[in-house]
Amino acid sequence: MKKRKKVTTRIVTNYTPSDDAITEIVYCGNITELKTLEKRSTRISRYKHISKTEYYDTKTGEVRKHHINANQNKKRNLNKSFENLLYLINNNFQSNINELHVILTYSEKMDDFDKASRDFKTFWEKLNYNYSDLDYIRIIEPQHTGTWHIHVLIKSKNKGYLSIPKEKLEKFWGNGYAWVDKIKNNDNIGAYFMAHLKNIDVFEKESEKPNDTKCIVKGARLHFYPQGKRFYSYSKGIKKPVTIRTTYGKAKEKFNFDDAVFNRTYEVVLQHDDENKEERIVNHVTRSQFNSERKKKS
Repeated sequence: MKKRKKVTTRIVTNYTPSDDAITEIVYCGNITELKTLEKRSTRISRYKHISKTEYYDTKTGEVRKHHINANQNKKRNLNKSFENLLYLINNNFQSNINELHVILTYSEKMDDFDKASRDFKTFWEKLNYNYSDLDYIRIIEPQHTGTWHIHVLIKSKNKGYLSIPKEKLEKFWGNGYAWVDKIKNNDNIGAYFMAHLKNIDVFEKESEKPNDTKCIVKGARLHFYPQGKRFYSYSKGIKKPVTIRTTYGKAKEKFNFDDAVFNRTYEVVLQHDDENKEERIVNHVTRSQFNSERKKKS
């Protein structure tokens, strides 16, 4: 009987990457993140990827079909999108006086993602006509009730104090309610939003701003994001983070890892689903984060 294989990760301690390990450095505002791969690629078997549906067995010369787990692929793609969104938010928003967080909700249940996207476009055209110096990051967030909220991070280019009355926002929106506030004293806004966008509060209600009553189910919201839809967008003035590739040895010359606010290594494990529970460590991934606004955690 053919062995079934799966790839998992687990946290390891007291691990230091080798100096020649490939390291990606992402500079995004006051946050700098590093991802280090011990091996350039993870070869977990004798098989070579050909396409989304086929792979090549180098030992037998056969071309075979992938057995694709759609849910795993969706989660993998979403996590990559969330990582890019986190970097984008942190590179453009740092709790400054020229920034706002707006939540747009519907007064009636609305479960059409494409309509929500069109509604936001109309809202932004009206807002931009009256406030012409604004940029945004827009996120369409699914609710477990089957409807949508739209989160909008807005900033003014002139860096002066930004204030938009709730009544005006609701007039421009025209589909329900608008909530507006400042994100204060937060040195990692990207991480703040990732928690909201991935987790579910079972007490959340349609047409209401999230409240302080919490019953959180971590990661539960991922299930409700539509396949193949881009759930976030941004205006032209939003700046992408700077990314460079180097080695871990070179990174150590730039950074004091004792000052990292986050530092964790995961080992990538290939497991065989058989009686012997055979497994093999195929790679190590180290993630580190530095925050220029925060002292090292004690």
